[in-house]
Amino acid sequence: MSDHSWLKGRTVVYNPVPRAPSKPKRFRIGRILWTALKRTCMVIGAVVLFSAVIGVWSAMHAGKKAVPVLPDQMILTLSLDGRIPEESGMSQYLALLNIRDEPLTFNMLIDSIEKAIKDDRVKALALNVSSTGYDISQLQEIRKAVLNFKKSGKKTYIYSESYGGSGYGLGLYYLASAFDEIWMQPVGVVAIGGISADMPFFKDVMEKYGVEAQFFQRKEYKNAMEHLTSSKMSMASREETQGLIDSMAAQLIEPIKTERTQISKTFDDLLNLGMLTDEEALKSGLIDKMDYEDSLFAELDSIYGDIDTVSVDTYSRVAQRDRLMGSKKASVAIIHVEGMIVSGRGGGGSPYSMEDSMVGADDIADSIKDAARNKRIKAIVLRVNSPGGSPSASETIARAVHWARVIKKKPVYVSMGAVAASGGYWISTEATKIYAMDATLTGSIGVVGGKINLQKLWEKYDVNWERVSYGKNSSMMSMNTPFSASEQKQFELTLDNVYDHFILRVAKGRSLTTAQVEAIAKGHVWTGREAKEKGLVDEIGGLNDVLDLIAKTNSLASRHELTILHLPSADNPLAVLFELLSSEASLPAWLGNALSSVQLMSHSPRLVMDSSLPQVRG
Repeated sequence: MSDHSWLKGRTVVYNPVPRAPSKPKRFRIGRILWTALKRTCMVIGAVVLFSAVIGVWSAMHAGKKAVPVLPDQMILTLSLDGRIPEESGMSQYLALLNIRDEPLTFNMLIDSIEKAIKDDRVKALALNVSSTGYDISQLQEIRKAVLNFKKSGKKTYIYSESYGGSGYGLGLYYLASAFDEIWMQPVGVVAIGGISADMPFFKDVMEKYGVEAQFFQRKEYKNAMEHLTSSKMSMASREETQGLIDSMAAQLIEPIKTERTQISKTFDDLLNLGMLTDEEALKSGLIDKMDYEDSLFAELDSIYGDIDTVSVDTYSRVAQRDRLMGSKKASVAIIHVEGMIVSGRGGGGSPYSMEDSMVGADDIADSIKDAARNKRIKAIVLRVNSPGGSPSASETIARAVHWARVIKKKPVYVSMGAVAASGGYWISTEATKIYAMDATLTGSIGVVGGKINLQKLWEKYDVNWERVSYGKNSSMMSMNTPFSASEQKQFELTLDNVYDHFILRVAKGRSLTTAQVEAIAKGHVWTGREAKEKGLVDEIGGLNDVLDLIAKTNSLASRHELTILHLPSADNPLAVLFELLSSEASLPAWLGNALSSVQLMSHSPRLVMDSSLPQVRG
């Protein structure tokens, strides 16, 4: 009989080996925190993955929203309570997939009003306005569309709690003057006290703390840094600013007098009063009715019967569907230059913030080149809303425009928004044709650059900087010491070089002599109306006027036969994804906000061509 005692306590599958007892582990806070962090990340990752799956499923099965059916009779309504975006970014592609609605853009707003002119179902237009934060150039385009609507014989009504409750309402009243009836809520005010511009000067207070601004400008009107280098406004700056305000005032006041004939003779006196109460505004003829919004719509019901109201947003969605279903005979790429022009790739603020964005020259140049290579695209439109930026970055974009127009034979048009100055004008010089609104701020052909010197600040607080360097001018841009004579000489040579190139580029692009350009340059900012008189722009008009020209050039009946592609996308794709997931799959709001707040930070150049634009209120 065999001895099987060796099998005792052992199995075929698992046979543990005795281990020596280990020493007890020490309590380590780092290990505990690391474990907690890993588990937290696992939970967040699981939530994101689950939300993504649900979001995609929801988008595929429930995301397709029905386009509303418009009634046989309606009043078109619009609520203006803030600046309307120029373009919708990546949202346009989600709209094409019918996953979500495309947000109302400024161009869609104008299109909708003009489409309603020939739509027999639309009987009237009613607008509610409640903000003063609009560009005058945008107000001009909206007003033009409203006047065209009114000329068709259809009535227009506007309502507001106050026209400039914050004290600046001339721009809003300018828009209101285009309507048949102006309504205002009781206790409201009409603030039409003109236009003013305030500019702070910090030189004296900076000197108290030992801070010195060392900036050099080309030329006298290029005063972007004057608020740092001076204690008061220079004569050139005052002359320029006063000229801008006078031009803006004429553009607002003359049309008001033309449309509101009942106050044409008294308007100047009313303007000098500044702010009028509700009763004063009614008695003077500034407004037609002092009542509430519900009373306005009750009156509309009594005039037009029990009629439906349809928002411009909804009306635009139907128009978008109709355009997508129709046949398109030509494509146009609209490339948006929105913000400060910087080298490389652009960044910007969170899509939920109001921060100014930065546009990268490489992004714009690549979009121009892609559109130029695409045979289906018949024309390129640069929609410029930029105060300037880096000269070299602006030159990169200008070269791309030249390449598209001259080498690829693709027409490139510029449509200027509220501001296309300095670098914004530099990139426009190579265009086939330049359009601007009367109130567009453009020109500013000049350059300014320099640095902040903190040497005396460090001395005040006993901070000692030691330097080790190689090269006589290696510390040129250091903020710890002022420019030496040699450094300043070389730096100012770069300013001269930029200014000379700017003059030559404008002369070539606008078919002017350098002497003619110099006479209107010197850093001077002009309104669009003035710029046309001086040969810096070709036509006064908005984006739709450019599209009308392109349609006509391509033998099309109207711009509505064009397929529009907006480039480059202004939205962060990751932010759009989480926005979509949030709306369709209930992604936690805190997670979406946290992820969308991540921003790209771009280097701010010290050599810039920003136009000096004071804060103008009217």
